[in-house]
Amino acid sequence: MPAVRILVRATGAVTDLPDGVCLTAGRAAPCEVRVDDPSVSRRHCTLEARDGELHVEDLESANGTYVNDRLVRSGVARPGDVIRLGNAMLDVRSAEGSVAAGAAAVQRHEGAYESVIEKVFEPSRFEWLSTAAGGPELQLLERAQRHLATLHRVSELLAGARDMKGLADATLRAILEVTSADRAAVVLRRQDPSTGEAEVAAALSRDGVSERFSVSRTLVADVIEKGVSTFAHDASADDRFSEGESVIRQNVRSVMCVPLRTTDEVLGALYADSLSGPGRFTEGDLELLSAIGNQAGVALHRVRLLGELERLLLDTIRAIAATIDAKDGYTHRHSERVAMLARRLGQEMGLSDAELETVELSGLLHDVGKIAVPDAILNKPGRLTAEEFEEMKKHPGHGARILSNIQAPSVLAVLPGVKHHHEKWDGTGYPEGLAGEGIPLLGRLLGVADVFDALTSARSYRAAMPIDTAVRIIRDDAGTHFDPALSELVVRLHARGDLLPEEWDG
Repeated sequence: MPAVRILVRATGAVTDLPDGVCLTAGRAAPCEVRVDDPSVSRRHCTLEARDGELHVEDLESANGTYVNDRLVRSGVARPGDVIRLGNAMLDVRSAEGSVAAGAAAVQRHEGAYESVIEKVFEPSRFEWLSTAAGGPELQLLERAQRHLATLHRVSELLAGARDMKGLADATLRAILEVTSADRAAVVLRRQDPSTGEAEVAAALSRDGVSERFSVSRTLVADVIEKGVSTFAHDASADDRFSEGESVIRQNVRSVMCVPLRTTDEVLGALYADSLSGPGRFTEGDLELLSAIGNQAGVALHRVRLLGELERLLLDTIRAIAATIDAKDGYTHRHSERVAMLARRLGQEMGLSDAELETVELSGLLHDVGKIAVPDAILNKPGRLTAEEFEEMKKHPGHGARILSNIQAPSVLAVLPGVKHHHEKWDGTGYPEGLAGEGIPLLGRLLGVADVFDALTSARSYRAAMPIDTAVRIIRDDAGTHFDPALSELVVRLHARGDLLPEEWDG
């Protein structure tokens, strides 16, 4: 009977296996086929020659056993084939020393491998720490260390995400960092099933391109419905994926998909694929991706709750602003217009989205202290007396004290604007007489927006001024009442026709 020859590429070591002989390959000294590579398990697989073929049995190795880049638990290799143990390569040859004539570079032995694996990973269990994972104790500890280090890094990335965009970006970059995927996507379950079960919310490729791509709808729907983690070693060769347009058209090969879940529900899926060849993923990769999916699912649930709370807070703030404006009969929608104009100025200054949100909230809440001002003063027809004006001047301080009882960071951030929107550049304003850049930027922004809206709104003692006149006053009072840079900004935006937001109705 013909024998089979095994060549270890890294060392050039050659082992001949007569028919019927079974050897063990791995890192451990007793193994007959020694492969000194850290990615190889101590007892990685067995190799048995039968009728000129090599029967391969994986021994629950950490990084898997592959025949021609196809993951196998029990497979067959022939002369001309390549066996991969972790990162180490073994060439299969005939004992006569030559590759069988005409042997294909990649041969398949259907049924010898499990082409698609579906598995449920419980969020509360660390399966890589159990003896069921297989392998010696040291190997298990090394594997656990890699997993835990990865998950700790992912946890840190996700902890800083405050919105869906930040969460998706952190998740996708983590997937591409810790797996050999070429592309990754976050797929979210739709709230309205009539529009489709799921949609790609964000995607990223290894070259940094963030354009969304088609994913296997069959695979994603199955993962979301069943809550199972799934991967295909060669999607193009598997009947369940070979007819999918996304698989064929995009030349997708290996695919992984896991639930994006909390302990109570599946919110979507994490999808990763390889375009460069089959066998890029192992069951260990699937386990790790599943753990990332559990972390990302909890983070997504947190982000959604934060979003709901922020929307509730904003709605409450708008209601408060409307109440204040209703209390002061001459300032209908004044707070909203101040918020819009201050945000417009902040956009032109290049403030970040987070800073612009603070500017807008400050505008909506800048007059909240008027709740503590008597109605007789707020709604007095005509100018205030000196005593009445002194009472009115207390409203910035009242507002800051009222809002300081709310410990939400987004509310505490608006306090400088609420308290100091009546300060003047030359130090003659109130409540503290701050001057120049000693006035917080929020106070300076709201000061300009507040005066502009007051000038362009009708009062009992005067008509509303034309916008051109109001802009001229803002310009002329630069360096006394207003920050000169902001006054110039108002003039420049007005000249361009970009000063007032589209929603402005003053």
